[in-house]
Amino acid sequence: MSFSLDSRPTSGPGRSHTEAQVAEPNDSPGKMPLTPWQRAGLILKVVEVRLRFIAILVVTGLVIGYWDTIKNHWDKWTRPAAPVGAVQSDTEFYCPMHPSVVRPGLEDGQVPKCPICGMPLSLRKKGEAPALPAGVTGRVQLTPERIELAGVLTEEVGYKRLEKEIVTVGSVQYDETRLSRIVARVSGYLEKLLVSETFVDVKEGEPLAEIYSPELYAAARELVIARKSAGMSELVKAGREKLTLLGLDEREIDRILESGDPSSRLVIRSPQHGHVIQRNVVKGAYVSVGMTLFEVADLTRIWIEADVFEGDIPFLRKGQDIEATVEAFPNRVFKGTVALVHPHLDPSSRTNTVRFTLENPKHDLRPGMYATVKIRTPLGEIEPFKTLLASVASIGSESGSNAGDRRTIWWCPMHPEVRSSEPGGKCEKCGGMKLVPRVVPVPRPGDVLAIPERSVIDTGSRKIVYVEREPGIFEGVLVELGPRVGRDFPVVKGLEAGERIATAGSFLIDAETRLNPAAASTYVGASGGPSTGHEAPPNAPPPKKADPPGSNASRAIGVESWSLSPEDRKLAEAQGVCPITGEPLGSMGTPDKVVLDGHPVFLCCEGCEEDAKRDPKKTLEKASRGGGR
Repeated sequence: MSFSLDSRPTSGPGRSHTEAQVAEPNDSPGKMPLTPWQRAGLILKVVEVRLRFIAILVVTGLVIGYWDTIKNHWDKWTRPAAPVGAVQSDTEFYCPMHPSVVRPGLEDGQVPKCPICGMPLSLRKKGEAPALPAGVTGRVQLTPERIELAGVLTEEVGYKRLEKEIVTVGSVQYDETRLSRIVARVSGYLEKLLVSETFVDVKEGEPLAEIYSPELYAAARELVIARKSAGMSELVKAGREKLTLLGLDEREIDRILESGDPSSRLVIRSPQHGHVIQRNVVKGAYVSVGMTLFEVADLTRIWIEADVFEGDIPFLRKGQDIEATVEAFPNRVFKGTVALVHPHLDPSSRTNTVRFTLENPKHDLRPGMYATVKIRTPLGEIEPFKTLLASVASIGSESGSNAGDRRTIWWCPMHPEVRSSEPGGKCEKCGGMKLVPRVVPVPRPGDVLAIPERSVIDTGSRKIVYVEREPGIFEGVLVELGPRVGRDFPVVKGLEAGERIATAGSFLIDAETRLNPAAASTYVGASGGPSTGHEAPPNAPPPKKADPPGSNASRAIGVESWSLSPEDRKLAEAQGVCPITGEPLGSMGTPDKVVLDGHPVFLCCEGCEEDAKRDPKKTLEKASRGGGR
């Protein structure tokens, strides 16, 4: 007996293999017919398949709809719990540099050390916010998602050649050191006027006029009589001095003594090359003692005097090169130097007059012209930047630590002022913490440490820059800056070369610390809590797009700046994280290389070498898994 449970076609889309079996149990020859119980079982399987498909769709929809809630609960459940021993005391030990490292008490009767940096832990009360280092206004930790949403960008602090350019307008004037005034030393009458026009060129020693003077004639006659009298050498000497004081030169006096004819006329001669800019006498005029007859100016060198603002005075110094242009010659640039910065400030205009000296052999620059003056001052040549650059250069780069325009130094992250050019040093301020390597830019002569203007938050009374101490962790640092030059600020104090600062989104970071003052002294924004283990910070940096998410290479930091050989760099990038701390390689600078059982292993810093060598087999196993435990 054969029958069908479904009158639909036995094949076609939308039908499962099980349904086909139920619908046509006897279509294939040679098969035994199904019993009623078998048919009922097949029907139940069909229903089960369809219900399972519907259930998968419902569960998928619920997960998508409640994804944020599930994620929050997961973070809460996976957050490290506080140790049981911590409730037995109201104090605990923590690392100021890595606040995620917390210990409930002493270990073996001694103060425990940070497993990351090796620094002895500090004591605090439970729940007490850790004290911020000097010069730090706040600290905040942001997850990679919040960093991306806020558009936070970071940039390495480096050296730049900054020049302060001052532009001012001045007027061309006579060089007072090349201006002569001819004054009559005897009274008399101007008999001859040899130069009767102004602004004519004259040469040094060229006669300008002749004066008839009875006083001069009497003095010359006394000299002649003294010469003719024997034994009157003292009178001759006195007579020569008198004629010299009256304006005669030595050649004219010798001529009077040789001829024996006393002269009654005084020849007025030009004392220098130049041109006559003033003539105050005419022919036949009476001349009295002290009367100004002529003024002669030499224009082969001129002055430009201009006013600069009060804030520009520190950038001016004597001998500094300048450039000047005038309207008469718009395509020419005249070179000169700063001759004098006036010692007094004009209180009404709050400006200071500056004098510039320029050579003018062709008399192109003329008194009365307006001139635009440009003064460029490299900041690296003035204080305090000159001293700062010298102090940076004093930290040598021996032992082959130079790498192009970068070099490796060893420093203390807690005390950046403690630096050394040799490896193996320790910080005396941290209780013997090993100095860690750090690749920093090498300044060129004249460069200064500079940061972009957009990275500075100016509150009026202080200036703050947010430094990324670790991936996602930003600290507000008080800085002292020099005058703004273009779009950059020179750094006087507060920052070090090689540090990464927030150049975009710094206002949002600052708002985070201000809106939540309690968060300004701790770490917020991430789901992790205090930990007593060696766990890495919960906010690992987001992987690069070129690397698959979660790969070891995507966790390494600053691979391009590592001072390693190409082979070692490739191995370290493949390892990704430190097998001791679990921190991404590069978070403490160039990874430290050790060889264990003939295999190279890379650590985040030298402080992990002791732990790595204590159990080489376990360290190699973790390194092979990319630092996993």
